[in-house]
Amino acid sequence: MEVIKSFSLFGRELYRVERNRSGQFLYSFFDGSNSFAYSGHNLKRSLENPVLMTICAVRSQLYSQMKITHYRGDKIVENSPVLALLKQPNFFQSQNDFLFQQAWFLSACGHNFVYNIKPFANELPKALYNLIPSDIDLNNAHKVNKFIVTRQDQKTFGERKIKYTLDNQLYELRLSDLIPLYDLSNGLTNNSFFQSESRVNGIKHILCNIDENIKAKNKNLFMSQKYLSINESTGNEAQIQQSDRTDIENKIGDKSLIITNAAIDVKHLVSDMKRLYLDDQFADDANKCLLAYEMNKNILNYFAKDSTFENQNQGLVSYIQSPIQNMADNTMNSFSQQFGLFEKGERLEASFDHLPVMQSIINNKISTFTELQNAIKIAKENGTVSDADAKQMSDNLKMKLKL
Repeated sequence: MEVIKSFSLFGRELYRVERNRSGQFLYSFFDGSNSFAYSGHNLKRSLENPVLMTICAVRSQLYSQMKITHYRGDKIVENSPVLALLKQPNFFQSQNDFLFQQAWFLSACGHNFVYNIKPFANELPKALYNLIPSDIDLNNAHKVNKFIVTRQDQKTFGERKIKYTLDNQLYELRLSDLIPLYDLSNGLTNNSFFQSESRVNGIKHILCNIDENIKAKNKNLFMSQKYLSINESTGNEAQIQQSDRTDIENKIGDKSLIITNAAIDVKHLVSDMKRLYLDDQFADDANKCLLAYEMNKNILNYFAKDSTFENQNQGLVSYIQSPIQNMADNTMNSFSQQFGLFEKGERLEASFDHLPVMQSIINNKISTFTELQNAIKIAKENGTVSDADAKQMSDNLKMKLKL
């Protein structure tokens, strides 16, 4: 059997084409979901495609600026050891670095595994690490052939191990020591209760168009420096020979002007770059990618128009309030559960109200609360609400507005 072609990514083979002695071809495709090889491919693409890289960078930058608060009931927990851990989750990263990396993995790969290192099950972790998706081998640990119902089922499933490579050193990590985070929901496809699909898969063809568009523009810009002189033949001259043709083609790459020894007509090799509409196509494809990540032209505008400063601010506020806040809430719930906070009546909450762009929202909350206070004052003077009712109304609105 002769191997005709083999494609590998991050050291893992995805498919192979073989030919036997009789000339027949055999195609072999390998399970990318088990090796996370496709996650690695998406991660690589997120670092190389300019549109996807920008989307991931904006998303990660906003997400990493969250302010985390530890609550016990409605009271803030002072000197929280959980917050101390998150401020420096490991030797190499600050809280912002850790969260930025986390959001990038979620954006590019659809899921992120946080490995929490702790000597004993009931202790707070000593360190937290985001596992690089391209270095993960799920080792079939993610495959479920029964419904998990009892605590024993959970414990048995948690004892399964994945394989993780760190600087050429292989580690086997238990599922119970991992905190899985998902961008989209897990379980959307077969054997995916422990992973989520990536948004990149839905726009992969558009990203390819963007890559080809950039190559085309680069080539046309290069060729726009070139001119070609055409031999104005009368029919009596000898036809151009292949060696001369090859010589001309080679010279196009080295010289800006090619001439012959006869009457010539000089033409620019690229007559009108604008008519190619490469920039318009790029912007249109870029906006399609933005929509896949719940962004719009007020967040990133590749057309460089149709968006005022006020619209940009409002678009950013809306984006933080919905997609980014939802990502942060999901992470805080997962951490609270893993650290045993829910069992103690405690929780972690993420907020972005401290960001300058969110100041208008704070002003609106204060204005709303002030209007209620004025209404309550008038109602008390008229005797339509009691002191207890007034306090309850104020407390309810403060909780709703998170003041």
